Amino acid sequence: MTASKSANLCWGQRYHWLRYQQVPAGSRHEAHITDTFRLPAGTTLAQVRSVLGYLVRRHEVLRTVYDARARPWPRQRVQPPAPVTVHEVSGEPDGTPSPAEFTGELTAAPFDLAAEWPMRACVVTSGGVPDRLHLVFNHVAFDDVALDALRREFEAVLTGVLDGRPAVLPPVRDQPADLAAREAATSDQAVEEALGHWRDEAARLPADMYARRRRVPSVPGAAHSASFTSPDLLATVAGLAERHRVWPAAVHLAAYAVTTAAHTGEDLVSHRMYTSLREDGGRAPLMTCQSSPALVAMDLSDDPPFSEVLRRAAARVEQALAHARVPYDGIVELLSRESTRRGQRIRVASELNFLDHKPRSCGVRRDRFTPNPEPAHWARSGSDTYFRVYEWQDGITLVLQAMDAVMDADAVERFLRGYAALLDAHRDPGADLRAGEAARRMGFAPAPERPLTRIGPDAVDLAETRRVLLGHPAVASVTVTADPRGLTAEVLASADVTPAALRVHVLGALHDHPAARCPGLFRVTVTGSGAPVVEGDGRTGPAASPATDAEHALTAVVSEVNGLDGVDLSESYTGAGGRALRTPRVAAELRARGWEGVSPGDLTGVRPLLTLAGALVRSP
Repeated sequence: MTASKSANLCWGQRYHWLRYQQVPAGSRHEAHITDTFRLPAGTTLAQVRSVLGYLVRRHEVLRTVYDARARPWPRQRVQPPAPVTVHEVSGEPDGTPSPAEFTGELTAAPFDLAAEWPMRACVVTSGGVPDRLHLVFNHVAFDDVALDALRREFEAVLTGVLDGRPAVLPPVRDQPADLAAREAATSDQAVEEALGHWRDEAARLPADMYARRRRVPSVPGAAHSASFTSPDLLATVAGLAERHRVWPAAVHLAAYAVTTAAHTGEDLVSHRMYTSLREDGGRAPLMTCQSSPALVAMDLSDDPPFSEVLRRAAARVEQALAHARVPYDGIVELLSRESTRRGQRIRVASELNFLDHKPRSCGVRRDRFTPNPEPAHWARSGSDTYFRVYEWQDGITLVLQAMDAVMDADAVERFLRGYAALLDAHRDPGADLRAGEAARRMGFAPAPERPLTRIGPDAVDLAETRRVLLGHPAVASVTVTADPRGLTAEVLASADVTPAALRVHVLGALHDHPAARCPGLFRVTVTGSGAPVVEGDGRTGPAASPATDAEHALTAVVSEVNGLDGVDLSESYTGAGGRALRTPRVAAELRARGWEGVSPGDLTGVRPLLTLAGALVRSP
């Protein structure tokens, strides 16, 4: 279908667009948004189709597709209005798929973002009469704010149809393509200045706050999930927010920081906090996804009392909101460059999200802990943990999903109960626990003993770094030492090898070796050669040219997609000039040429292109 309008992706759409495509297709439904509407008595299927058709004409986002292979940047393409497909499924046991089966399949099927509109609809009938409407959305197009607005409009228009009077809705002032056009008009200099805050924030982040806890799980990819619902927690949080004159989000951020520090044993807590990019303080009615995770670091190294943690959390929330309006792909790129600068992979893979579900009820009258089924599909997203706070009319639900590599089931339960107990302890205006005392009360099992060295904000494992270096075929033995400036590797080599080659080797292995770090100085002695010691940081050297078929393919695709005259394979994708927003197109072009094994997410890490080329295999 021909597009009637097109534009770049909105900044608030980019996180979910990138994330959706780096997850295996069979697990992408974990990011879908669903809603179910109870239909008033007397509603007909034709009326539902009519109302949805009106909303599709009114809101361009409901008829927008997303073209990853557009040049020079991915585009959102608005298509002309057309009849809406509304599936019908019977609630009677008549031999056809049940409503649960049908809506489950409708929800689980991945969206073809380039061809499929972002809304699927299904009406469930009872005795042939429409009873409820089930909708499924892709997250690129919709967030909770947009969904709430659509729900209100659907109910208003349907009520007008049933009452025989037209609903009067406010005019649509802005469409996503209009916002994208304004964002595209922002100068490169202005974007770079806006990203400056996040560049400074990235420099403060620890490479991996789970360095003490991270382990190889007994079952690869295993994960845990549980929830804790408390009616009393709603008033507790509201009371703390009022007493300390902060937003409720700051209360939750403070509790999250203290509880996470208690579990990790680290006093610098880093995570991504979902933040609205909406104008007018989040109240702007633009119908599309306008949320993106902001980088947040909370420093508890001085063992502050909870009142001080609250003050710091409030400041972090304000900073996140003040600097939220930036393209998310720019943050991806600056994290990649900061990782390369340090020589250590910066992993910020824990997420915090606040969700307002008022006026709905939490459905419980007293505290309830509930183990949830293993989140197998979420576990393929690349995150370490995902913590959600649901605020209901009459309570709060805390939900934690965690990879077994960083938290076992017992730790997940202790986290939820400890978080709630921490807040409950501060209902008393005289209570003000220090972070260390709060941690002791939570009773997490001690982290395994692991010899870690501190370099700036990072925990570094010298033994793991040594093992990485010994994996190079020319390295016979190596000694790794540390000082405040970084690591030094004294290498005894059995064959000629340069510091640049060793640096490429180490950077290529960091993803598989937690807490390893690339030395900032290599001293290489080749045994029996009589040659002088070669010394250097490995950052300079001749550009690496392609040799294998895979290297030639990756070089060609990266240069063509990004418009580069040349590509140095010793650099990372971003270091070579590749842009994060084009990574889905790079992966698609590789598949079109018969290569697989590298995902969009793989391209934005610290690994050199030489390493990534080694992961490519011919498609079957």
